[in-house]
Amino acid sequence: MTQLIRRKAVSTRRLILRPFHAKDYKAWYNAYYAHASPAQDAWDSDPKDKKTCTPARFKRLMKRLNELARKDDYYRYGVFDKASGTLVGEIDFDIYVRSTHQFANFGYRIFNTHWGKGFGKEAAAAGLKIGFQQLKLNRLEAAIHPANRKSIRLAQAIGMQREGIKKRYWFEHGRWTDHLIYVANPEDIGLKPGKPG
Repeated sequence: MTQLIRRKAVSTRRLILRPFHAKDYKAWYNAYYAHASPAQDAWDSDPKDKKTCTPARFKRLMKRLNELARKDDYYRYGVFDKASGTLVGEIDFDIYVRSTHQFANFGYRIFNTHWGKGFGKEAAAAGLKIGFQQLKLNRLEAAIHPANRKSIRLAQAIGMQREGIKKRYWFEHGRWTDHLIYVANPEDIGLKPGKPG
């Protein structure tokens, strides 16, 4: 990209999705350590060690995320509960190709203490719009382990289409694993396609 992308907060019925700010340390600390619960399945994460959840560590993380965004390499948005301000999850975009493709991997996560509330579908659906409208992407791809049924159901629920399987695509759980590929383009969610940047 030739110019810095201006990212804005996006509001849904219950959530706000936005880039992280320095003031978000407490919400991040609570999500990753203080209020975190042990992993609930193979694709979930245990709470971080308290030693890695310091203000200095968060400051370094913010610096790194800002650097990656300036280079148009990677974007992460926090998913915040409107009512409480709690950080309930994250979405991210790993830019694979710009030029004539405008293509990124799309990731979504809701922290397990907030599962079962429908936040995943609400956040991921808004994430597709962010990818197409703010980041000007044309193709968002979710790579999902075939056994991760929850993630597959979520991708389907927000209108992503199964495209196929990539062999030994992702290094996960100590080995290279096959992944199902779910894809969305702007037209899949009722948006007009953009032009290559």
